[in-house]
Amino acid sequence: MNFVFRMAGREMRASWRRLVFFFICVAIGVAAIVALRSVVQNIRATLVQEAKTLTAADVIVQSDRPWDDGTRAIMDQSLAAFPVTARTESIETMTMTAPADEDKEIATMIELRALQPAFPLYGDLVLESGRPYSHHLLENRGALVRPELLTRLGIQVGDGVAIGGQVYTVRDVIVKEPGQPLGVFRFGPRVLVDYDDLVRSELLGVGGRVRYQVLLRTDEASIDPLIGTLTEALRREYVSVRSYRETGDQLGRRLGRAEDYLSLVGFVIVILGGIGIWSVVGVFMRRKLKSIAILKCVGASTKQIFGVYLIQVVGLGLGGSVLGLGLAHLAVESVPPGVVVGLSMEDYGVTWSAVLQGVGIGVLVSVLFSLIPLMESRRIKPLLLLRQQMDRPAASGKKTGRLGTIDVWELAAAGAVLIALIALASWQAGDFEVGLMVTTSFAVVAVVLHLTGMLLVRAIEPLGRKGSFPFRHAVLGLSRPGNQTRMILLAVGLGTFFILGTRGIEANLLEQFRMELEDDAPDMFLVDLQPDQVTPAEERLMSLGAREVRMVPVLRARVTGVQGRDVTLQGYEEVREERRLRREFTVTYRDHLEANERILEGRFWDPTPSSEAEVSIEDDFQEDVGIQVGDMMRFDILGREVGARVTSIRDVEWDDARNGGFMFVFRPGALANAPHTFLGFVKAPLDSLARAKLQRDIVAEFPNVSIVDLRDILLTLHGVVEKLALAVTLVGAIALISGVMILVGSVAMTKFQRQYEASILRTLGASGKTVRRMVLLEYGTLGALAGTVGGLGAPLLTWVLCEHLFDVPWQPNLAWSLYAIPLTALGVTIVGMATTLDILRNKPLAILRAE
Repeated sequence: MNFVFRMAGREMRASWRRLVFFFICVAIGVAAIVALRSVVQNIRATLVQEAKTLTAADVIVQSDRPWDDGTRAIMDQSLAAFPVTARTESIETMTMTAPADEDKEIATMIELRALQPAFPLYGDLVLESGRPYSHHLLENRGALVRPELLTRLGIQVGDGVAIGGQVYTVRDVIVKEPGQPLGVFRFGPRVLVDYDDLVRSELLGVGGRVRYQVLLRTDEASIDPLIGTLTEALRREYVSVRSYRETGDQLGRRLGRAEDYLSLVGFVIVILGGIGIWSVVGVFMRRKLKSIAILKCVGASTKQIFGVYLIQVVGLGLGGSVLGLGLAHLAVESVPPGVVVGLSMEDYGVTWSAVLQGVGIGVLVSVLFSLIPLMESRRIKPLLLLRQQMDRPAASGKKTGRLGTIDVWELAAAGAVLIALIALASWQAGDFEVGLMVTTSFAVVAVVLHLTGMLLVRAIEPLGRKGSFPFRHAVLGLSRPGNQTRMILLAVGLGTFFILGTRGIEANLLEQFRMELEDDAPDMFLVDLQPDQVTPAEERLMSLGAREVRMVPVLRARVTGVQGRDVTLQGYEEVREERRLRREFTVTYRDHLEANERILEGRFWDPTPSSEAEVSIEDDFQEDVGIQVGDMMRFDILGREVGARVTSIRDVEWDDARNGGFMFVFRPGALANAPHTFLGFVKAPLDSLARAKLQRDIVAEFPNVSIVDLRDILLTLHGVVEKLALAVTLVGAIALISGVMILVGSVAMTKFQRQYEASILRTLGASGKTVRRMVLLEYGTLGALAGTVGGLGAPLLTWVLCEHLFDVPWQPNLAWSLYAIPLTALGVTIVGMATTLDILRNKPLAILRAE
């Protein structure tokens, strides 16, 4: 064993310059994994620490309907059995606000929350003035607002704002609010008012999107039993019960998906590094043929020699991992503190979990990708010193088949490597199926590249006797024993496969962020119009310059039962078990199909109203739930039970925003007397001042109505999308740059074998121009073939990850695959030519003496 370690140290000192690229490959991959995982884990740890502050309570009971006496009695009876030490209520809704000064013709949407004196049960409400929060600030129509509202309305602290027909005085500015949901998108600035003031306003009418909450504080041991008791007692009341843990868990799951995605990208970079490692070790072992033969002549066993080079691999893997940790530390330290709005994160640091994972993966990938090249040491015989043989020596355990010699041990090692890669990919992606598919795609492309190399050698072998001297020798260079054909094909082809695959994922994700407003689409929506307000609102909108107004009746409904051929759900309890049906739906009734709808099955009704309820459902319910034409469904529409027969199934183009979209559309007649509101689709004036005046006047005349200006929303969304797109692009750029660096190094490493052959040719009289033409033909052919296989295989990787990991529609981009062929050929040729220039600058005699 001492001999093995001494020889490993000597080899490392003698060959470290040629193995620097190995070191860099490991460092890049480890840095990517550690940095990406550490950022997400820092955010997750902060979430755990601030979970109660994020909800401002231990337990939240929530409903979209006002608390009636029966529900309150059930709740009070259930809470009496538990040590509830504090209780408060709040109401959340979206509405419009405008300056109380009528000379300012502007209005905007806000997220309004009404609070009782006991709020918050956890955390502190921080104000810009620095004074402590007190509920007295909200009494007598006081308001606390986010700073962006002051900017939008052009007001300041002390001014008045009109909300729901009442004027509130802005008394301070919110810096941090307990219970505010995390996220980067808001429909409008947050505004806090007094609970009783909101109840007395005109905002809480029929059909409004309002959330009623009861916040509870209790001891930790009582949380789960309390949730169980409340859930059971209120199961028929359309009430949800959750704890602060669930909020943290939901955010944690989202962060988990982000962490898995980023880790998978890091893993791809590690795989690219592994390909570079495989190339480096393969070239290195071929240069060590004589040294290994000498060691065997003086008595060293195959196991000892294998151990010598395996120790080098592990040492380089550890060294590269340490360098990767340093790079990751620099990257994490550069992340700005305010990446996640709502979390008090001062700085980020590398986590021990990410460090252990990164180092472990770095060393493991180093060993896995070095294993098969290292096994070449088994083939080398002492007789090699006499024969000077450069082709693959025979090995024990070989079998001969139609594809040539098969080494059983190498085949077994390849199988073990494949299984290990599946496990690593599954671990990094957080999904075994995704890991299996990614690794299978990798294996399929590797096999295709290997077969392509074999077919290339056989196909061009007869051409070695034809054509010009550079052409003949380029052909002989590709087909000679011990050549680099398969190594370059595999390294470049697999690298192209992963780089284009990652680029394809980036393009598909960015495509989901594209949002454009069509010229003929409504660009403003009026929400919560009461039936008696429809005609006056239409007239007022047209007088204010609206180009088109269309009113659509909407109702809030829950599915309470299904009686059908393939599915039967008796009662709300069974419906809640069906994921797609458990939520509340916005439904409508009309006598026609919209332009973005078409019937797939059944028949749409004629324009005649009917007292018998009929419903048309969106086709996802047929696929996911099993509801068919002819089935009976029961709905609860604001307390009214309605039974309807499914008469048709529709396909809805959800991307077409001109006509909206509804999961359930009813036939006119049966719902005419049900409580409902109207949604107004408006093509507002294009002039910004006219739009502002329209919103201001509508809010003043109809204070219960909320206006959604799609152009303002798109501006907000575009800001969010730009951040998301930047994040995706940066991750893709890291993978691209890392992959290109690794591929360049992989091709450049082949110069150590080529320099001896070029020196022989130059000694025999070949000019530098002739050698360059040979290299141009040889590398150009290999680059074009590798680009073709890798480019055509990349869409497979993109499809797997889009469909099974990110759940986004896959849109193939064959243009990138076609560009890959000339670009890869050009890139490989340039690198090959660059390494040849180094060879041509040196005298042949110096190189021959060194060999």
